[in-house]
Amino acid sequence: MATIKDISKLAQVSPGTVSRALSPDKSEYVAKETRDKVRRVADKLGYKYSLLPKPDKNQLNFALMTTLTLEEETRDEYWRFLRRGVYEAAESQNINIKRVIRMDGGIEPKDFLDYDAILIVGTISKIAIHEIMKFNQNVVVVDGGSYDDDIVDVVDTNLVENTYKALTKMSQKCHKIGFIGGSRHETNLNGSIGNNIEDARTLGYQQWCTINRHQPIMKLTNWTTKESMEATDDLLNQYGNQLDGLLVASDPLAIGVMKGLAKHNVIPGKDLQLVSFDDLEFASYLTPSLTSIWLPKVELGYAAVLHAETLVKFPRTWHVRTILPGKFHYRESFNLD
Repeated sequence: MATIKDISKLAQVSPGTVSRALSPDKSEYVAKETRDKVRRVADKLGYKYSLLPKPDKNQLNFALMTTLTLEEETRDEYWRFLRRGVYEAAESQNINIKRVIRMDGGIEPKDFLDYDAILIVGTISKIAIHEIMKFNQNVVVVDGGSYDDDIVDVVDTNLVENTYKALTKMSQKCHKIGFIGGSRHETNLNGSIGNNIEDARTLGYQQWCTINRHQPIMKLTNWTTKESMEATDDLLNQYGNQLDGLLVASDPLAIGVMKGLAKHNVIPGKDLQLVSFDDLEFASYLTPSLTSIWLPKVELGYAAVLHAETLVKFPRTWHVRTILPGKFHYRESFNLD
């Protein structure tokens, strides 16, 4: 029977590294290349190991996977709140979720065979979903963009509907409404960036403009404050005071927009109506305070865990979408009078 020392010798790493690489709780502390090499040697020698923690017999084990890099998650606290909801629900339901698996390093679908369910946060390619579901059918995608061909269970919010509502309300006061947002990038199994897909807010804006015969005035960025400030500068240089409304896809982008407006001495709520998405805590402390559409964040994460738990306990052959609606919080940047 093979031992850790045998694997250590063939893989040319220390026994401690072998032990960590084959541990469900400590493998993240080993470089991916080394981890993969150790596992290949272990498999070759027939060494038995499990990537699952050892829970009590009544505890479910979920894998939490995200397409977001640490930098992207740090930049936008929306995703951190969502992950907090996952952990809160897991604790309340006695579900084991030990760590975050980031896809930017690549994943091996067969590693998820023994989990009870998989939660995927962010935009993953459809090919990757199909590959993962060959090994585990209990997959729930949380805020992953649009999956229209009914391939997986989804927990999301009603971004298109709220985009329509915002534009309809703004059109009562505005003649030219611009939009600043960003595209989503699909993540592949190997961690590479795949196709760009349009965000639901972008699609909603384009569709609303077509239906209502409005000229689309749109700038897409890489979801950074700096780029949204530059986009605002470009729009104002091109349209000047003709632009009297701006819908922005997120509060972090709105900070850059407000800086860009200040550069042109444009006051939100007075010279231009400004509405954003997220309703993060800082929105009410900006000057002027920011009208923003509250999106469920903690709630999305919480609902995803409950959704996955139901999927495990009550198997079915069809897929389900759970939609948590957003709601408007009016402040000074959008004058209701």
